[in-house]
Amino acid sequence: MTRGGRTSAHGANSSNKADGPARGGNNGNGGKRPAQSPGPASASVPSHAHAPGSDPLSSPDYAPLPDILESDGARRPTMRTIAQAAGCSVMTVSLALRNHPRISDATRQQVHAAAQKLGYRPNPMVATLMSHLRSVRPTTYQSNLAFLVSHSNSRQRWIGRDTLEGISRRAQELGFLVDTLNMEQFHAHPGSLEKVLRSRNIQGVIIAPLPLTAGVDWLDWSEWSSVALGNSMLEPRIHRVTHHQYHGMMVMHETLLAKGYRRIGLAMNPVVDEKVDHSWTACAAGFQLRRPARDRVPVYYGEVGEGYEVPIMAWVRRHRPEVVIGHDGLLDCLLRSGMKVPDEVAFAHVSQPSHFAGLRLSGLNQNWPVAGAAAVDNVVAQLHRNERGVPKHPRTVMVEGEWVEGETTPGPRR
Repeated sequence: MTRGGRTSAHGANSSNKADGPARGGNNGNGGKRPAQSPGPASASVPSHAHAPGSDPLSSPDYAPLPDILESDGARRPTMRTIAQAAGCSVMTVSLALRNHPRISDATRQQVHAAAQKLGYRPNPMVATLMSHLRSVRPTTYQSNLAFLVSHSNSRQRWIGRDTLEGISRRAQELGFLVDTLNMEQFHAHPGSLEKVLRSRNIQGVIIAPLPLTAGVDWLDWSEWSSVALGNSMLEPRIHRVTHHQYHGMMVMHETLLAKGYRRIGLAMNPVVDEKVDHSWTACAAGFQLRRPARDRVPVYYGEVGEGYEVPIMAWVRRHRPEVVIGHDGLLDCLLRSGMKVPDEVAFAHVSQPSHFAGLRLSGLNQNWPVAGAAAVDNVVAQLHRNERGVPKHPRTVMVEGEWVEGETTPGPRR
């Protein structure tokens, strides 16, 4: 169902000071207070902002942690012991273990080999500490992200707007700016988009759902961390964040069943179904197989929209669904054919909110702002791991949707 793998505190810094002996007690040192052993160095909170084009990983924010924080007392190998074994500095080890591009391939391989031989494993508590320290200091500018859109129709525009809301909010929290660029302006000019991305210090790219399934093979992906929204971008195979389409369709069917509808039908345009990796029709077909024979409504799979009222109405009259699931084009067909919604047939929309005039539609909210925020997390994580280009094993993160109650599914009238 997915390609590749599947994904679904605050405080203040303080220095650690050893307590001295009780006043007047015998400490074995002639009553003198012993010298205090230094505790772990306090993590400094930088107040500077990274200048555009600078390397944030070379800043003090990313200095290696003290060995006392790297070890749990069980003589675990530390970056210092790796540095001694590899014959380099601790900073070089720190950068090499994160595959930083400043480190040569030979040095990186040497450090990784030494770490593997010594049995080095990153301390998860150190990662937790660093995450906490970053969360309590003021957010500083990191770099720019690009949101690549394709505004071929009004529905793409509102999906892009809702998604951008989530992208911008999450990017700001993490210290990134977002530039929205229309891919249609660059498609005919190879290399032009790459020049714009470089000139604006853009290191991460998020691709909005495309109007049709297609490849974006005219862009050189090697320099950027990237993630695609939805399933419409076929090539190259990069990480993606999408609505859990199969689960969403099942939520719609189960909600309508709970309302008392028995005969539930889905009418789907093949072009739209291809954009969701055929998850909607697959779910609906399986649902119908599990229904009693008298309540089954076969999926209508064909053109849906203006000019296709005749086949749509033939399907409705023959199979008599109590409620139909579809998009704006299906609702258009029903209303133009004189059907009264929801009096004669109820309707549920596959992607809310819809800007269909005059009706407050029931249906599924695919949570595009949430998906946009998840896309930012995905691409920023790649930046932190210094991952660029097309991944060998792309991963998919799926965001679940939720039912939105409207006035088009009041319940069956029997």
